[in-house]
Amino acid sequence: MPEDKLSPQEIERSDPKKVYALYDGWPADAEDALKTQVDLPRKRYDRVIYLAIGGSATGGDIVSDWFLSSGGVPVTVYRGNVPKMNPENALIIVCSTSGDTRETLQMADIMSAKRPDMVAISSGGKLMELAEREGMAHVRIKLTEAPRFTLPYSLFASVAVLRCASLLDGMEWEVDESLSTLREISRRINKGVPMEKNPSKQVAAVVNGRVPCIYTTSASRSVARRFKNSLNENAKMLATYAAAPDFLHNEVEMWEKPDGRLQPIFLHRSNDPPPETKALAIFGDALRKRGVEPRTVDSTGRGNLAQLMSLCYTLDVASYYAAILKGVEPFGIGLIDELKAAR
Repeated sequence: MPEDKLSPQEIERSDPKKVYALYDGWPADAEDALKTQVDLPRKRYDRVIYLAIGGSATGGDIVSDWFLSSGGVPVTVYRGNVPKMNPENALIIVCSTSGDTRETLQMADIMSAKRPDMVAISSGGKLMELAEREGMAHVRIKLTEAPRFTLPYSLFASVAVLRCASLLDGMEWEVDESLSTLREISRRINKGVPMEKNPSKQVAAVVNGRVPCIYTTSASRSVARRFKNSLNENAKMLATYAAAPDFLHNEVEMWEKPDGRLQPIFLHRSNDPPPETKALAIFGDALRKRGVEPRTVDSTGRGNLAQLMSLCYTLDVASYYAAILKGVEPFGIGLIDELKAAR
């Protein structure tokens, strides 16, 4: 039974690396990262460019969705390549948790040649060396065992940088609420909470032995992408994600004759765009008519950042419990390391 496999005793036995302790530390990590201070040449920017790849880009994705929903300046995340652009009036944030991600270093090198206002975020490595060499601000964050578990540091260090750039006008209350929401979620999803009261364990049980197909709105795309990636890395399982309104014009057609191996997961925020929320509800009804029951995961909190983080935290830990149920070790990323070494 999934519930038996997710007892505290079984989790302890199955996870010698104690990954659960890394997730337990997320609220404190976020609070620590928010202490970041940087001096910037100006105090007003009309856009943010975020350069990162992999898990280090998640912070930029979440900030982009947050600012989109809360009326902040545009935030664009570039992965791997940057277009020709004039970075005037833009704040450039470049993030590599390890500090040694090749693609991120290449983007940073290209962009730094334009002499923009630029902040680097890393735990050290070559990115810190580049920042020192080019005279750009650098925020040194703590690396908690592996980059994907360091999200609170990379995300909330980025939020702190945006605060220093005076880009959180009218949104500061959302930052405070997101911290209290993380603490609340932590109490709900830790390994000692039984499945009947633990939303992360419940989601893990639903996706166990299935292929999760994650659906959300255009304003919560970051969380869907993060959940898919966490399932890939932690649970070593296939997953897909798509956001409205796009998937309503193509992907829904694959459910005309449902494949029993697939499990739809709907992510819901009360602050999502109403037309897209309605479209997801209609899609859910269509699935039920075809004998498929989607699982909906609801956010908590009032502000957009709290709602995004409540989903992200719940689902990240769900991917960890999914690994335990599958009988795989959630810490290692052997094939990723193999392919990096081969390049």
